[in-house]
Amino acid sequence: MSVSALVVLSALATSPAPREEAEPPRHQLSLYGRSGVTAYLSAARTQGGVGGGFGLRDTVDGRWLLQVDASGLTGLGSALAVRVGAGVQRQGWWAPAALVSLTGLFGDRLDFLTPEHPVPVAGPSVGLGVTLAPARFTLGGAQVSVLELGVGVGTDRPGLGMMYGLTLLEVGVAL
Repeated sequence: MSVSALVVLSALATSPAPREEAEPPRHQLSLYGRSGVTAYLSAARTQGGVGGGFGLRDTVDGRWLLQVDASGLTGLGSALAVRVGAGVQRQGWWAPAALVSLTGLFGDRLDFLTPEHPVPVAGPSVGLGVTLAPARFTLGGAQVSVLELGVGVGTDRPGLGMMYGLTLLEVGVAL
């Protein structure tokens, strides 16, 4: 065998295999930070404030979103907002999203005693609502969202409360 044949065979043996198209991952976990305002308003109580927190998101098949986050809030005392949500996003670099979320507010609040509520309402403020994120972008493994709007409804038997949310900035990184 000639030297040139040995060189060619060794080059073929050490060269990488042809690259196959990688299938996108079924689940893509990402960690995100967010800042904004959350408020719960009803005839019986007011709770919420301004703050920020962190969350974990699973993007399934590049379209479906499952997420959970917690945020520390201040303004009306100290409160903790815990949110669990599921939704859908557009695929591509511009990825607006819509989510249904259940939000609970724990901590300090203002209670109002009325004839319908002669004693303070027990437990956290809980609201079920919709969040729209029209200015959401994905670049590689990073996501950025600006001005997400959320509105929901909760119950303070008797009566209803309204949950409002405004996320000013959310930045996520794929894990």
